[in-house]
Amino acid sequence: MTPRRSDDDDWVGTPPEGRHTRDQADPAYWQRNWQAQAIVFGLLFIGVVIVVLLALL
Repeated sequence: MTPRRSDDDDWVGTPPEGRHTRDQADPAYWQRNWQAQAIVFGLLFIGVVIVVLLALL
């Protein structure tokens, strides 16, 4: 007899920790926090440029 696989997709009850309902969500958060996005994307861009330069040399 094979053991039964557990499937997390068929749970019932309260949602797992960290989930928010639609009325608790704040979609405008990232619009207010554009400075952090600019820093992150700037650092990612610099990292990509460095990797490309190292690959070409």
